[in-house]
Amino acid sequence: MKLLLDEMLSPDIARLLRDRGHDVVAIAGSSYEGLSDVEVMELGRSQRRAVVTNNVEDFRPLHQEAVAPGGPGHFGMVFMPGGYRRTRSDLGHVVAALGVKLAEFPGDGDLADGETWL
Repeated sequence: MKLLLDEMLSPDIARLLRDRGHDVVAIAGSSYEGLSDVEVMELGRSQRRAVVTNNVEDFRPLHQEAVAPGGPGHFGMVFMPGGYRRTRSDLGHVVAALGVKLAEFPGDGDLADGETWL
């Protein structure tokens, strides 16, 4: 599985995961900053990436629309609970948790149209 980290997630997480051999792109610090949630979903779909976000309120309905009959589908959603710590000192914990998910869903389509939680 390839990942697209939503804007609230540090690009350092993407860098650390790439250092471990994973294909991860961060919205923050890239030319993708400022995309709407719908545009983030489309970017994930076009790049065959699962979207990682803690914005469950906005992305859960987008997930449901995408997987409804006739919907465009997607390559997976990785949701982080709202209380999940994302401070600089927690980067290692986030990277480790995402590493577990990447091992659980190694193929591009393994989480397609599905969701998982950290």
